[in-house]
Amino acid sequence: MTVERFCSSGEREILKGGVHGAACAIAAMMAAYNIAAWCYRRERHLGTNAVVYALAVGWEVKQTLHHLRKGVDEASVDAPAA
Repeated sequence: MTVERFCSSGEREILKGGVHGAACAIAAMMAAYNIAAWCYRRERHLGTNAVVYALAVGWEVKQTLHHLRKGVDEASVDAPAA
């Protein structure tokens, strides 16, 4: 499989969703850390980071669901009729 084909819509959507899911988990941990640190230290960059990472979590959730939905559709099309 080529990179071009892999990056095409409808190819390996479950795998792509897994990558976005992992990114979502990492962003959530970074958001949690920055929120906790901001609560104790009230430094501007920690608040900014908390907002940025929280937005990243939302974006990654959206992308994960997008790929997983396409993957389910892809799997149902590829499944043999019973």
